[in-house]
Amino acid sequence: MASNVDSTPQWFMQRRIKLQHIKVLASFPQHETLHQVAKHLGISQPAASKIIAELETAVRHELFTRSGRLLIPNDLGKILIRHSVAMLRELGHASDELAAMVDGRRGHVAIGAIDGPTVNELADFLVYLKEHFPLIEARVETASSVQLIKLLEQRKLDIVLGRATPTLDRSRFSYREIGAERLAVVGRYGHPLSQEKRLRIKDIQQENWIIQSKNSTLRAWFDALFVERDLSAPAHIVNTNSLLMTLAYLSRTDALSVLSEPVALQQAACKQLSILSIDVDTTTTPYGLIVPVDTSSSPILTTILNVLTPLVRKHYSHKTT
Repeated sequence: MASNVDSTPQWFMQRRIKLQHIKVLASFPQHETLHQVAKHLGISQPAASKIIAELETAVRHELFTRSGRLLIPNDLGKILIRHSVAMLRELGHASDELAAMVDGRRGHVAIGAIDGPTVNELADFLVYLKEHFPLIEARVETASSVQLIKLLEQRKLDIVLGRATPTLDRSRFSYREIGAERLAVVGRYGHPLSQEKRLRIKDIQQENWIIQSKNSTLRAWFDALFVERDLSAPAHIVNTNSLLMTLAYLSRTDALSVLSEPVALQQAACKQLSILSIDVDTTTTPYGLIVPVDTSSSPILTTILNVLTPLVRKHYSHKTT
């Protein structure tokens, strides 16, 4: 019988097969009678019988043999049933993916973040996302606030954890302040100065330093430490924006550095660094969430903000208590 099937390319697609036809065929692996198929689909038995007749007319071949009340698929019927089951399964997957995309449970999100103060928030966020929203794929990119906002404006990022720069377009993006970043003066683990209770700035002026390059928020805070006390800047400074280079250099010398406090605490807990006690306020400029003004049209961005906002505020409240 199979040898009589039309061999014209795409002949099957030209037979106007409908979704209801596919549903009826896909019901047969679980149901042997037309009555059971009709009941399963919520249609009448005459309607199910008509659909079978339409199918056989469309493909120009019988698909079943009748044995009493049973409908037994022949070779052609078995082929169509197998593919109908697969098609319905794929349509179900498509429906699930569309629903997940529409309600913010599936998709891609690109997050920009300044490297220091947000490290713990983002780590917790990624863990939570993996556990509760496994279909959301997140990408995190770190850079300066200026660079991140440019990427946000170019729509290469969806959200930024950073500082509001003077050039931020407030008509397009909102800034939700989280709080001020805290910094820490650090040295190698067991550094001789780590035993001192409250170091003054003049006590560390003559030390060797490895520090971020000019034009960074951290470097501006560092330079101001000496300017505000009428002290000259340290004479021996290695300039680098690489955290790995900073850590490697500190481990080999008695040089000092300034790091974002969350990073310093993380490294101190691993006995990679010691945090020095100094008699100055270590808070610097505030940072926050920078997002497009209109997030209502992006379910996934709404999901991300609902997860991320409580996490960053929780971490910041812990820092200030």
